[in-house]
Formats: sequence, structure tokens, C-alpha cells
Amino acid sequence: LLTPGLRGSKAPAGQNENLQGLKEKLCLMGDANSKNYRPACSLCPVNWKWFGGDTCFYFSEKEATWQESEDDCFSHNASLLMLKRKSKLISISQISQKRSYWIGLSYGVDGWSWIDDTKLSTKRMDWIDLSSKQNCAYLFYRKSRVYSENCYEKYPWICEKAAVQLI
Repeated sequence: LLTPGLRGSKAPAGQNENLQGLKEKLCLMGDANSKNYRPACSLCPVNWKWFGGDTCFYFSEKEATWQESEDDCFSHNASLLMLKRKSKLISISQISQKRSYWIGLSYGVDGWSWIDDTKLSTKRMDWIDLSSKQNCAYLFYRKSRVYSENCYEKYPWICEKAAVQLI
């Protein structure tokens, strides 16, 4: 059994029972005989959302510039949302509360890149339209599409970070 947030660290003697109790209270374990059974459980911070997988999402209520949004995510050990796969876009769009949100895509000297410094794929992504010559990207909920916008405009934002795995 591992201590939350400390992968690979052994829990001190006597804490295994406490961690097991937490796990039983906080985690839906499923049927141990099921092929989908996972002995681990993903936990997210308060006010963050989990939609399966190993990622937590935060939907801001307030609005800020793109840079202020990036800074806020960073202060929570997270990054602005990266939508590299359409399946992630579809999941996020279903719960985006009818708002547009800053995401982690911006234009720099080397072109469009995600917040983790990976370049925007050159393959056709029909959900991304960056034709307006602005330098920051936002998710427009009505069309489930990504558009470019002036980085000084104010929008709410979505942060993402890894969920804590309780094993």
C-alpha cells in the first residue's frame, strides 16, 4: 500500500490500516472478478472534477487573461487544458457549463504549441480553427471547437493535473 502522493514509498507501520480505511471510504473499487477491475483509485482535490482516467480538471468561475489563467493553473501544480485528442474535447464539452474557456494552446516564435511545449499537430484536426491571427486559444462550448483570441481578453479557464493514485 502506498502513501497518497508518494509513489513507491512504503507507508509507515500501522498506517496501512488507516490507508485501507480511507481507500474503502473514498474509492469505488468495482468487482474484483471483473476484467475492468483496477486495484487503484484516483482522487482529485476539492472543487476539481474527475471523469475517469487519471486526470483531474478545474473549471474556473472567474475570468482572466490567458497568462493569468496559466499562472493560476501553475500555482495549483497544474497546467491549462490540452486538447490533443478529439475524445478529450468531447468529454470536456459535455460538462463545460455553457461557457468558453482558455486552454493551453498559444502562438509563439515557432508557431502554435501546447503548454507542455509540444507543437500543434499538422494533421487535420477539424475541431481546431486558428485562422483569426490571434495568439491564444479558447474552447467555444457551443460548437465544441477551439478558436484563437487576443490573449488579453478575459475568459474563465480549465486546468488539468494528474489525479492522486491511492493503491
